[in-house]
Amino acid sequence: MLGTKEIKRRIRSVISIQQITRAMQMIAVSRLKKAEDRLHSARPFAEKIQEFMETLSPSLGSIRHPLLVKREVRNIGLVVITSDKGLCGGYNANVLNHTHRFIEEHPGKGIRLILIGRKGHDSFRRKAYPIDYYLPQISKEISIEEVKEITRAIIKGFQEGHYDEVDLIYTRFKTAMNTQAARLKLLPLERSEILKTGTGIRGEPLFEPEPDEIMALLLPKYLEAQVYRGLVESVASEQGARMVSMKSATENAEEMKSSLTLSYNKARQASITKELLEVTSGAEALRQASE
Repeated sequence: MLGTKEIKRRIRSVISIQQITRAMQMIAVSRLKKAEDRLHSARPFAEKIQEFMETLSPSLGSIRHPLLVKREVRNIGLVVITSDKGLCGGYNANVLNHTHRFIEEHPGKGIRLILIGRKGHDSFRRKAYPIDYYLPQISKEISIEEVKEITRAIIKGFQEGHYDEVDLIYTRFKTAMNTQAARLKLLPLERSEILKTGTGIRGEPLFEPEPDEIMALLLPKYLEAQVYRGLVESVASEQGARMVSMKSATENAEEMKSSLTLSYNKARQASITKELLEVTSGAEALRQASE
């Protein structure tokens, strides 16, 4: 059995860790609220730009745009969103496992990586897959400049032929307790998904300037919207996972503290009992000697 001094030292360590995990839990709760607000704002924007593209599609017999070019898929660009920091449960592991499964499902394809977050970079930097772009830290507010920078790297690689297909692997947020690693195909943009025939549209809409010019501007914006939504979903998922993980750690620390306190009381009681026995034995020995 451990001594009382060692147990007291462990209790102090557990209390210190518990204070840290409780503080991190409260910070994650605050950041999760902000991330959810951003997510609820991003979803309607993505839906509106989707709706606008659908209203535009009846005006176009055929669309010619670099982002719609289909080639034989030999090289795949993978955009992988992870976090910079740990202590968020299985958030990063789920994304990385999903990425590895995708790679295994595409044997013989050249995989080139666009990594967002330090954890993904740490996982892939010693592996055989080239890293074409790396952004170590996303600002808390996810600035539009960061989104444009990532989108430019994706578009440039696709137009220059480095990628024949680009896929985004991120974490879809449902609730703090329910997140899921997911994949979204970014390029080439699929006509079947993007350019659907609008429902409830009567006649052909009139546009100024020409529909081709609008589409040339709109397709990159649509891509930016998808990247932004992936970032927002991932950040919300990260904060939710960290909140749940820190709450569990705080509760475990409380249980450990109770267990150590019980062990300390038992050890202290045993020490007192031993001292009483020694005093009693000494007194009895002196009594017998005097007789």
